[in-house]
Amino acid sequence: MSGPGADRRSPGMTPFRLLLVEDSVNDAALVTAELEQAGYLPMARRVETLEALRDALATGPWDLVLCDYRLPRFTALDVLSLLHAQGRDVPLIVLSSELSEDQAVTLMKAGARDCFSKDRMARLGPAVARELDETRVRRERARADVDRDILSKASELLTASLEQAARLDQLVQLMVPRVADWCAFFLQDPDQGGLRLVALAHPDAERRAHAWKLDQRFPLDPQAAAGPSHVLRTGQPEFMPDVRKRPEPITRDAAHQRAIDGLGLRSVVNVALPGNEGRLGVLSMGTLGERTLALVDLALAQELARRTGLVLENARLFQEAREAVRLRDEFLTVAAHELRTPLTTLRLQLGTLLQRSEAHRLEPDVVTRLERSVRQVRRLGTLVEGLLDVSQLSSGELSLMPERFDLEELVAEVLDRYQAEARAAGCELRQSPRRGLWGTWDRLRVDQAVAALISNALKFGSGRPVEVDVGREGSFARIQVRDRGIGVPVDQVERIFERFGRAVSSHSYGGLGLGLYLARRAAEAHGGRAWAEPAAGEGARFTLELPLEKETRE
Repeated sequence: MSGPGADRRSPGMTPFRLLLVEDSVNDAALVTAELEQAGYLPMARRVETLEALRDALATGPWDLVLCDYRLPRFTALDVLSLLHAQGRDVPLIVLSSELSEDQAVTLMKAGARDCFSKDRMARLGPAVARELDETRVRRERARADVDRDILSKASELLTASLEQAARLDQLVQLMVPRVADWCAFFLQDPDQGGLRLVALAHPDAERRAHAWKLDQRFPLDPQAAAGPSHVLRTGQPEFMPDVRKRPEPITRDAAHQRAIDGLGLRSVVNVALPGNEGRLGVLSMGTLGERTLALVDLALAQELARRTGLVLENARLFQEAREAVRLRDEFLTVAAHELRTPLTTLRLQLGTLLQRSEAHRLEPDVVTRLERSVRQVRRLGTLVEGLLDVSQLSSGELSLMPERFDLEELVAEVLDRYQAEARAAGCELRQSPRRGLWGTWDRLRVDQAVAALISNALKFGSGRPVEVDVGREGSFARIQVRDRGIGVPVDQVERIFERFGRAVSSHSYGGLGLGLYLARRAAEAHGGRAWAEPAAGEGARFTLELPLEKETRE
């Protein structure tokens, strides 16, 4: 009788793994001969006891069980019970010299796929063909369900907000033991110039620890002719159904190769993790003992590697973008602080010159130039303060210093401050009649917000009047600034409130795109809001709402 590893292949013969539960050597030989006559090449193992049957089932997958009905200490019913208890999807056909009709019915109800007498061996070939085909279809469907489940869970893990190490640790667990006996991720390590083991799944804690030590003791050779390093270098997947038949060793280091051989590997799959600028690492999985991997396992590994590589690449790009934003904010903070002192000095010097110009009655052209310079310095100061506010918001919320004041009076002060700029822009600033609207807010932040709305209106509504209305709307104070300029496209009404956001090109209109962003953040810090909407006819209307005090509301 041949063992599972026997190789007597002939062209046209179909190999399959057969488990023979039979106490007669002669009958077993007759069964094998009949199968070969029918065009099959059974890689068979014969067992005579339930203990031997349990051992055989543990060695790997079997395609078919052929069983005598009655053996010295058990029957085919006991074999069926054992298969069911272990959850084995292996069809069983009962062959017997003496089998009553009632016994056959009982066996079929218990799960046997067919029952017939040994003197009707001609039925064996067609019965085996039917069962092998049905088993193949059934297993393909079950495997497709497994693959869908693994990829679905992998997608959930990959899109969850987990750290990279935790994400990879959970991904390898999905493959073991459903698909492979072990699974690992190797990622590129620039310091080592090769690959570094970052996640490993194996049910045996000792073997896991041994694999980690092996990686530390023997870093993978970047120039290896096979294995993960070779896959990383070439990008070509590696599928070895039986590593024992590998044509050459995976490493030139004899001690390293002995350690690899000591792992007892049988099948191995290595696939690269793709990235936009090259391969990020390798997904590796394999089996031990008699269990082997197939092309369907390679396909699953490639899809899992593709999804993992995509997420790792996105995570890398996100990290780079976040670092770029951090560096930008750090630069803005430093630049703003460095600009603050000279601008303050320049503003004071220009103010002094302007005061002296009145006493000395300088030429009107000189006075005009000084006034224009003061306005530009003031504008630069506003930009610098905006940069400092943005830097502060990057590390937390805006700090508020509330005080009680008349909102309409503050708006009037801001409008007065912008009169010169309005004249230069050809705009008339109009404020609704003042009735007094008191509340408790941060005066500086509200001043900045109102100034941002008015500055924005003057910039984009040049040559047209700008109307400012202050009033109440329920439990809120509301400031509305209406211009008749170019307006705001509906799809941009939110974007213009983003940090550095703008609806038009910065080449046509200056500024950093911070004013509206800071206005909204100031409103939100108070518990209010700010928004924009296209105005009826032309232009746009910007609204700032701030909560009123309880007593003011009443």
